[in-house]
Amino acid sequence: MPRIAASDALATFASCAKETRVFAPGSLLFAEGDAPSRIFIIAGGTVKLLGTTARGKRLITKIAARGELLGLNAIVLGRPYLVTAEAVDVVRVQHVSRDAFLRFVNGSTDAAKHVIRQLSTNYYDAQAELRALNLSGSAREKLARRVLEWVDAVEPSGVDDVWVDVHFTHEDIAQMIGASRETVTRLFSEWTRAGIIKAEKRAIRVLSVTGLRVEAQG
Repeated sequence: MPRIAASDALATFASCAKETRVFAPGSLLFAEGDAPSRIFIIAGGTVKLLGTTARGKRLITKIAARGELLGLNAIVLGRPYLVTAEAVDVVRVQHVSRDAFLRFVNGSTDAAKHVIRQLSTNYYDAQAELRALNLSGSAREKLARRVLEWVDAVEPSGVDDVWVDVHFTHEDIAQMIGASRETVTRLFSEWTRAGIIKAEKRAIRVLSVTGLRVEAQG
């Protein structure tokens, strides 16, 4: 999910927020199919966005963090939210009503540019996620690539021994890659025995990034 840059547009946008709320872990900010009455700015915490397949399977399509907008596509188009937004930990958000947001965008060229850029990023990210889920091959490859994304986010320099904070359950991770919880647990166990990772409470130590990249290649 794209972030708004710290600019005059952000300051103006934040100033039209009418309410601040705190959501406990597991609480829903909005649900798939809800009418888009407001847009959300994450001021703190982490939110997972979940979609439901035709077979009723839940998939995590995005993890959103501080500074990110939730519900932008639905607000602009006036169509129901396509995903459910659920708090991973304690989340603080600012609400902006749909009408106030659209008035703001209509009255600010800078804001309109931000919205266009973010909608474009949303589309690009969605296509990348679909590609990762459908073209990456086995669950082993998908899981390895997901963990490598976390590694690259905290240590892009290529170090081979990296600690990654993971605030997700095996069920959450399974929903990110379209697999079962049992599959995620089994793969983590295999990689632990192979000396590729070491699982800790709310963290994963990747002992061999090189080994994990081999797993990602299938």
